[in-house]
Amino acid sequence: MYLKPLWKNRHISLALNLYELLVMSTMLYSAELWPLSIMLKKKLEAARHKFQQWILGISWRDKVQNEQVREKTTLQTLSLTIKERRLRWIGHVLQMDDNRLPKQAIYWEANNQERRLGRPRNNCLDII
Repeated sequence: MYLKPLWKNRHISLALNLYELLVMSTMLYSAELWPLSIMLKKKLEAARHKFQQWILGISWRDKVQNEQVREKTTLQTLSLTIKERRLRWIGHVLQMDDNRLPKQAIYWEANNQERRLGRPRNNCLDII
């Protein structure tokens, strides 16, 4: 891995900036439209905390709580990051003309199909 010396660098701000630019942008690619389940949210949070601990040089044996790691890195929670991305995305889409496909997709509903039993599926606006 070519970036390993940068991750282990004692300049934590450089490593955190690289983490936000490279890892988080890849991990949350198109997360604006994900139906974020509780299990997926926990897995993403676990991966994020594991990487932050690795940057800070904290082992899992050290028994450091996630809140303490978040205070040291001054990064916000993953759910808040996804909410901000969703709001930014919906702001761009709502400013589009009505004939644009992304804006039409937000308000689209499948009315010609017979409704299945159980809870109705979420549409784009319900997710956001």
